[in-house]
Amino acid sequence: MTIYQKYWSLKEPPFENVPDQKVFFRSSQHEEALSRLMYAIENRKGAAMLTGEVGAGKTTISRVLSDSLPEDRYRVSTITNPALTPLDLLRSILYEIGIPTDSDSKFFLLTKLHDKLQKRQQHGIRTILIVDEAHLIQQRESLEELRMLLNMQSEHQFLVTLIIMGQTPLLLKIEALLPLKERISVKYHLKPLDLKDTVRYILYRLKSAGAERGIFTRKAIFPLYSYSQGIPLRINNLCDRCMLIGMMRKAGAIDSRIVNEAMADLG
Repeated sequence: MTIYQKYWSLKEPPFENVPDQKVFFRSSQHEEALSRLMYAIENRKGAAMLTGEVGAGKTTISRVLSDSLPEDRYRVSTITNPALTPLDLLRSILYEIGIPTDSDSKFFLLTKLHDKLQKRQQHGIRTILIVDEAHLIQQRESLEELRMLLNMQSEHQFLVTLIIMGQTPLLLKIEALLPLKERISVKYHLKPLDLKDTVRYILYRLKSAGAERGIFTRKAIFPLYSYSQGIPLRINNLCDRCMLIGMMRKAGAIDSRIVNEAMADLG
């Protein structure tokens, strides 16, 4: 146990920014995003898209989604760095699915991928491909490569369900690529938490870490919300800094004065 945790009587650090389904805050919109993606998977849709600002919780939702799918029926592969040339993106997909290759033949790569997906489907296993940080894809041809995956079908069913995730600029990129846009049957945009959910989020994270009290005063919430704008990543950063400063000041609770000091400290 760290000094920080001991001071605030916590079992775990409450505001870590590593995606963790154990501290997944189920706001109404996070629940809806998860339900929409699950709908796309269970109904064998070809593609779904989840967008939102940095730190909105997209990656955490994808982790929760992956862990919710039975391993005997689904295989989930995730591409976390898709800013690649079309050929390297295709190689990356094959690698994540379990077909490492350095071939430069697009025909060979697509054939190997199709055979693998078809074999899985014959054994009753669905393939889910999650492409995270898709807004970083610069080449239109790479996005086209993702669309081409949806041409892999068997008996009028898609061999893969593609889930594209990224920050808000992804919306414009997809809008400019009509053939891919029209293939995305499920879409959802994560918005920042409102004030009420921000309070619930902070209390939930504290309780999950073992806190037996609120720690943050009512007056601390307003400047905290104003700074974070309801973005979980920012909430975590500010709350963590508040609790560090509170410990150093030997405070019994986090008030607005400490929040203001933490905001100045973060810059």
